[in-house]
Amino acid sequence: MKPLCFLPLLLLSINFYGQEIFVTENKTEADYVIYVTEDKSEADWVIMKTDWRNQAKNGKWYFTEWKNDADLTVYITEEKSEADEIVFYTEWTTDIKFKLDEKETAENKIGNLKN
Repeated sequence: MKPLCFLPLLLLSINFYGQEIFVTENKTEADYVIYVTEDKSEADWVIMKTDWRNQAKNGKWYFTEWKNDADLTVYITEEKSEADEIVFYTEWTTDIKFKLDEKETAENKIGNLKN
């Protein structure tokens, strides 16, 4: 019962706190397989990269070199058909379009807490 008490906090921390991203070379360990597009109109997620960890939230991604620091682990594919989500990188905060699948993310995070 106690682990369920942490689920709302977990979802809030994922969606509103940090979005530190680790890019993995191993597709099987990724939370999401993404394809990066040059066409904003075909993107599921429109993301802004940031160089500052404290700005990483609400569609602003900070890329970390350390998997343990990451909120999300992604694998970048060259094949659009393999992707869970199609990503476009923007320079404008007004263009950001980002929402995680809360059920999938919560399951991933709970699984990681058990390990």
